[in-house]
Amino acid sequence: LVVIQVLFFLIPVSKQLIVPCCSGETFMEVQLRLLKEKELKIRRALEKLKQKRSLLRRQRKKREFPIISVMGYTNCGKTTLIKALTGDSGLQPQDRLFATLDITAHAGFLPSRLTVLYVDTIGFLSQLPHDLIASFSATLEDVACSDIIVHVRDISHPETSLQKESVLSVLRNLSLPTQLLESILEVHNKVDLVDSYHSTEPDTIAVSALLGYGLDNLKEEIERAVLKRTGKNILTIQVNLSGPQLSWLYKEATVLEMDVNPEDGTASVEVIISNSVLGRYKRQFPLSRCSSMGKKNPD
Repeated sequence: LVVIQVLFFLIPVSKQLIVPCCSGETFMEVQLRLLKEKELKIRRALEKLKQKRSLLRRQRKKREFPIISVMGYTNCGKTTLIKALTGDSGLQPQDRLFATLDITAHAGFLPSRLTVLYVDTIGFLSQLPHDLIASFSATLEDVACSDIIVHVRDISHPETSLQKESVLSVLRNLSLPTQLLESILEVHNKVDLVDSYHSTEPDTIAVSALLGYGLDNLKEEIERAVLKRTGKNILTIQVNLSGPQLSWLYKEATVLEMDVNPEDGTASVEVIISNSVLGRYKRQFPLSRCSSMGKKNPD
């Protein structure tokens, strides 16, 4: 998508560079017509991509996977961090500009075995040309559909503080929901490159995505934020082992653990479940008992 948007930006620039030649205006008119045709094709391709991405967003929401947008400057280690969190061997971080040319999603598991989608966004750039800011911001429209945002900072970079302000400024200009802006988790990456690292900023998480340092703590913080943001609950549900309830829960919710009572053929099943899925479960199995056991999503 970003490639198409950059090409779209370059068309008006190309038009300005066209000059009449010795043959008169005819050649110039041909050039302008070809550029207009190219502009129309790019507009159509851009619209098709937007429709496709809109469909993918609806599908992700329908399946109720929590969505975590991972943002930060180019070469801050976003892709390396996602690879470390998901174990996705297909991810190959590259040390170059625009290594990620479009938003990609990668499934991972939190400590409770809850499945989440990590969305790898396009890296920010210093001194981005003004005419490209709108196109770059448009590539971040998926962020508005996120449940939480993970802001990755290369804490070893000499301009890390300025980069932080730049990222936050762009996010504020995207008119994101206040709750989403408040859900940002700030991750200090590459702490292994800083001698005697000690954060002077509150509520930050120190990691080394390359070495694996701090990843367990980060996963716990992400899980805590996801449960709070999505309204998912940790419940204990009593099921009859001879019925379909257990297989239904494995399919539609996240089963944490199960305590079987062989005397009466029942089991106490601890699950992470959203309010909408819980409503469907109660309608399908109205006699099943549910209890929060004091483990509702954390405040």
